[in-house]
Amino acid sequence: MAVQHRTERGSTTYGEILAEPEFRIVLVGNLLMLLAETLRALALSVLVFEATDSALLSAVAFGAGFIPQAIGGSTLTALADRLRPRQLLVAYDLLQTAITGILAAAWLPVWAVLLVLAAAGTLSPLRSASTGALLPEILTGDRYVLGRSIVQTISSTTQIAGYAVGGVLLALLGPHTALLLAAGSYLLAAALWRLGLHHRAARTPELALGTTAIETWRTNVRLLRSNRNTRGLLLGLWLPIAALAGAEATLVAYAARAGLPEGTAGYLLAALPVGMVLGDVAIARLFHPATRARLALPLALLAGTPLLAFAARPGPVIAMVLLVAEGTCVSYSLPLQAAFAELVPEQLRGRGFGLFSSGLMTAQGLGTAVVGALASAIGPALAITAAGGLTVTTVLLLRRSFTPARLLHPTR
Repeated sequence: MAVQHRTERGSTTYGEILAEPEFRIVLVGNLLMLLAETLRALALSVLVFEATDSALLSAVAFGAGFIPQAIGGSTLTALADRLRPRQLLVAYDLLQTAITGILAAAWLPVWAVLLVLAAAGTLSPLRSASTGALLPEILTGDRYVLGRSIVQTISSTTQIAGYAVGGVLLALLGPHTALLLAAGSYLLAAALWRLGLHHRAARTPELALGTTAIETWRTNVRLLRSNRNTRGLLLGLWLPIAALAGAEATLVAYAARAGLPEGTAGYLLAALPVGMVLGDVAIARLFHPATRARLALPLALLAGTPLLAFAARPGPVIAMVLLVAEGTCVSYSLPLQAAFAELVPEQLRGRGFGLFSSGLMTAQGLGTAVVGALASAIGPALAITAAGGLTVTTVLLLRRSFTPARLLHPTR
């Protein structure tokens, strides 16, 4: 039975959202992409460690596509508006199929593997920009919030289960076969885009391909400088989550330093996305837009508060409860994302969502580095506590961007 969700415009159900054929295509396409990325990252991390016996190089291989997204986000996302969405998504996943297939078929030197992964990461903002801009075209008004919550819930659930499933596949089939499965997942996603998405014209077909980097940079600067609401929303989406990502990345060291039982780090890492699933479903399902807007600031402030308790070095059960509470409060981002989708002009939507996604990835990378450096200096427990305090501080500094008036009527 579909779950009812009351809005100011009437009654909408999750069933109605899922009945939209193109939304289902976006949902399944994203799921296939996440599975492929998870398998590829795990398999290459194992292969690099086997070849080098270096934990550092293995970790670098695991996250090699992370920071390069900043390059793609600042130079390439104009293509998301210049090209037709279906054309771009099919081409992207076919290219990833080829890249992953090459990595599976021939073992390259470690430096070449890292270079290939960095190149693939540079292109990643294009896909995020295209699907991000496509969603508000498929689901308009408050239906977008419900749809966005479903996408984020599926992503978080995949994060919880993906590494466990990937580990089993690696143990049973080996890394090379796992890479072939990842390539197959990318290929299936490409076929899904080609067969399931409607033909849509490019938003700005007049944009010359040769000026992609200039136009991307110019649009990013325009979005950040021309409108205070846009800038505030982006900072509100980036900075608190950057601090939270830093705390998450320190959980493995926390479990080891605290002498917690072996395997506890995996449970701690899974607790955060469990909370995110609960929060996204609850705020989209139970509250109408005005209430979501009023809850944005309290939830954002509360997102960092549970981390302050890590100063007392809690045991595994209490730590998991704290992390679930933290993840639940990350749902503050839903009303901000809805306001951002309404604020960005339609012809700039691809570049706008490219800026949002690449900025978020870059902020999380920097947050991880800062909190990681703190952990080396003062210990993991106090570093996680500091990340919680930093989250609360950034939200207080940006509190004007969380006001209900700006979230409900961002274009005024």
